[in-house]
Amino acid sequence: MASSHSRPQETLFIVPSIIDRYLIREIGLTLLATLLALMAILLSHRLAGYLSKAAAGLLAKDSVLLLLLLQSIDMVIVLAPLAFLLSIMLTLGRLYRDHEMTALAAGGQGPLAVYRAIFLLATPLALLTLSAALFLLPVIMEWQFEALAKARKEAEVSMFTPGAFREIMKGQHVIYIGALDERELRNVFIQSREPDGDFSITTGARGRQDIDEQGIRHIILEQGHRYRGVPGRGDYDLLSFERATMRIDTRSSVETWRHRETLPTAQLLRSSEPMQIAELHMRLNSPLQMLLIALWAPLLARAQPREGRYGRIVAAILIYAIYFNLVGIGESWLSQGVVSSWVGLWWVHGLFLLFGLGLLLHHYAGSPGFQRLWRLVRGG
Repeated sequence: MASSHSRPQETLFIVPSIIDRYLIREIGLTLLATLLALMAILLSHRLAGYLSKAAAGLLAKDSVLLLLLLQSIDMVIVLAPLAFLLSIMLTLGRLYRDHEMTALAAGGQGPLAVYRAIFLLATPLALLTLSAALFLLPVIMEWQFEALAKARKEAEVSMFTPGAFREIMKGQHVIYIGALDERELRNVFIQSREPDGDFSITTGARGRQDIDEQGIRHIILEQGHRYRGVPGRGDYDLLSFERATMRIDTRSSVETWRHRETLPTAQLLRSSEPMQIAELHMRLNSPLQMLLIALWAPLLARAQPREGRYGRIVAAILIYAIYFNLVGIGESWLSQGVVSSWVGLWWVHGLFLLFGLGLLLHHYAGSPGFQRLWRLVRGG
């Protein structure tokens, strides 16, 4: 008889119970819906930026969807901790408000059962996020930079239409080309508004577009003339040239520091450069955040029966915002060598580990189970 009763207790923490499966399903479905909603918001913003660049001739229109797809994979990793936090707050908040948590506690399913279900979900999610950040993300980012470079290269041809005027750099330049022979521009006319208020007109028999190492686009004109002066006056300055270069990008669209995201994780582990060490810690950030959120989010979600519906959710978002900003500060310090690689971002995660432990003490310090655990730790 004793052996028959001990077997279910041994498998309790291995095979999820009905309550575990219920909580995992509710939190998992909310997590999926929240993650899709957050991605839709960010992707729509990113889509607007890509379409604006495509309209300005800085990106090929056919590459927009591919760039969005590659961006979405990176967004999943970045948004996963926030979506996990919101899913816990929304699900447990509803269960507390509908008194389902009271019913579970009356049936012997106390806080330990809730934590067991959350960590049964958080652990595989953190491992999946870790694998994607360490091994999949560098490949995806490499594809993204290659697609971006290709899109900008293809936009060289589509940026200008023969026989039509095109305004670029917010009206600073108006460009007209008479003909387009593959990548060579013919009979180029450029009207420019100078910083001092003067206007200039630059013409060239031939020209071509060029992108330098910083990703800044220029038009290189050959065998041309440049006129500069004030409209309505006849004292224009005339300059003839064999070759002239004019910048037509407001800024570089390629952030060179982000190329560290394409480096393999094995190379980051061997590196001693601050930028690469910071990248390694950022790849570990989302999985660690998810595990720490699983520690303190259930305690924040403990709503009282008559408490407002969204007050604790707003508080959780504010706490996560502090967490997110501290990670950004720590990453900046690590990139600049202000803190050592041994400190890294561990101090940020350590602060929120202490925060979670403090909440546990606040909520359960007087419970009989905690008292028994404390006596066991003290050896008494």
